[in-house]
Amino acid sequence: MSLYLNGVIDSDKYQKYRITYPKSLYEAIMAHHAGGRLLAVDVGCGTGIGTFPLLEYFDTVVGCDPSAKMLATAAQVREKLPGVSRRRVSFQQAAGEDISRLFEERSVDMITGGESIQYVKHDEFFRAAARLLRPGATLAFWFYADPVFVDYPEANAIFKHCAYEDQRSFAPLWPPEMELVRRLGESIQVPSHEFEMVHSEVNVPLKTKGTRSFRVTREGCTLKDLRDLISTWSVYDAWKKNNKDCAEDVIDALIEKLKRGCGWDDNIKLRLEWETSFYVARRRQT
Repeated sequence: MSLYLNGVIDSDKYQKYRITYPKSLYEAIMAHHAGGRLLAVDVGCGTGIGTFPLLEYFDTVVGCDPSAKMLATAAQVREKLPGVSRRRVSFQQAAGEDISRLFEERSVDMITGGESIQYVKHDEFFRAAARLLRPGATLAFWFYADPVFVDYPEANAIFKHCAYEDQRSFAPLWPPEMELVRRLGESIQVPSHEFEMVHSEVNVPLKTKGTRSFRVTREGCTLKDLRDLISTWSVYDAWKKNNKDCAEDVIDALIEKLKRGCGWDDNIKLRLEWETSFYVARRRQT
């Protein structure tokens, strides 16, 4: 998180290569939303990847993030919107725990957090959300973890070993909150005296059966595409900072292991699907 806050992460690269969220996710969340549609607040909004789609459902949308650099990129994206939409979305610098200072009590219809709730102090954040949400309003958050190589099961074992077990790679650099992401948020306890959990969904490709609302897929992914995706990880910036004199880049090493282990060449086209989850809770009528 310190790399994120200190502006080390390239926000433009983050905006360009980070995965986006399908409309089906927002439709699934809205299907369980029983509140109004005046104001939505997106916490940990980053460059606004998960914020701007909320304009389809709410009159006013506010994205909040602790990183000034991320918000600067979000503001640039905002300027490209048509005038009416541009006036309906704004951004504020604030951590998830601090959003209660920005809004009046019981004034918000939905609070969302896409791949961001792992960074907040949960007790403080849930108290702030409970204070701001109107009775019956919605708290929704979601996660995505690792890409799954749909056609190459052997690649998944290599990828996870390099990412999480190899001490020469990323393994020693992951922050504690990454464990929440790898578990797809299943261990997060939303306070039941303030919220009713109305829906949850966990999708682990090659394992989960049935229809899923939150699927993130990529067809025809090249090894360069894969490299670009991994390069948005904050832990990659940490690795570069700690290994300035290393002869081989850690992502290049990972990709070479995948090529050797799976018999790929540089022309391989891959089908990827991410491990995902989302949770929808409703503010109790108190």
